[in-house]
Amino acid sequence: MIRTANLLVRRIPTSNNYLVVPPRTVATMPSSSSSASSSTTTAVLPPSRSSFAVPSPIPRASYAPSRSSYSSYPGRPFSSTPTTTTTTTSDDAASRLGSILQREINEETEASSAARDDDGGGLPPELRELRDAVSTKWTILEGITGIADDIGGREVGSGATVRMLKRGNGSKGARIGIVFHCQDTEEDSDFDTDDLFDETKRDEEENEENEDEEPMQAVRFGVVVSKGGRTVVIQCRSGYELSVDGVTVRDGDMETVLVGLAGGEGLHAALYQGPEFTELAEDLQESFRNYVVTECGVDDDVTAFISMYCDYREQEEYVSWMKTAIDILD
Repeated sequence: MIRTANLLVRRIPTSNNYLVVPPRTVATMPSSSSSASSSTTTAVLPPSRSSFAVPSPIPRASYAPSRSSYSSYPGRPFSSTPTTTTTTTSDDAASRLGSILQREINEETEASSAARDDDGGGLPPELRELRDAVSTKWTILEGITGIADDIGGREVGSGATVRMLKRGNGSKGARIGIVFHCQDTEEDSDFDTDDLFDETKRDEEENEENEDEEPMQAVRFGVVVSKGGRTVVIQCRSGYELSVDGVTVRDGDMETVLVGLAGGEGLHAALYQGPEFTELAEDLQESFRNYVVTECGVDDDVTAFISMYCDYREQEEYVSWMKTAIDILD
């Protein structure tokens, strides 16, 4: 509060600065004293409502989730039905949940059917063609067994995990495989915006196409190279280009390590996790990446297949998840 001669001025803090409130109105009244010297008494009146500024509302930041640019399926729309809180019985709650799940199943199934190729085993045409090309060099296995169930120690399979086994050994006699999970994805952040602005010869039509294109979905996957009962795991990430995130060494053959990775055993606190990859010499980092591409055969077709197939498998697993839930809950 700032005090001036016969005035009181208040400073109210706002989000960016201080809001100065006009001073209170001061009325001067004659004193009833009979003293020879004249004196006055001041009465402070409260400020009017109009003297306070009303801050404008802060606009909400818009956010729209994006899906992979490889996706053949539209994004899952949220229901526009308003949410109401009512008192219901147990049977009503179960029936309502079941009806909503069934509605979502129907919508997802219809959207998936529109994008599929009936002659390609239910795959979208582009994914089917890419799978056929990759299958000439790789054996693709959906699901993985050997993962122990927490209840009873039973073995279970998971369609969310995919293995790829290279046909034939590497040049040094090593066996090579790939493992990835359909939900191990992230938005690719390696795209260098400086490179975009440096290209001055890009025409207007190409710019418009790039603006409309959704960010590419990066998928983390492991490349395993096994020989003599020991395995090197090269942790990679697809996206605008292949990148290597780390390299670890494990005991065991390729199948054992693949099952362990699929079961979430990729990182053991008791084992050395390898050096911080970005702190290695630049030529060593590039040599690892070149080994994955050249020796292991993880080329552009393979990384594109991994990204597309992850999106397809996630959609399939989502529908299967809803069907299982409705069987149990409704």
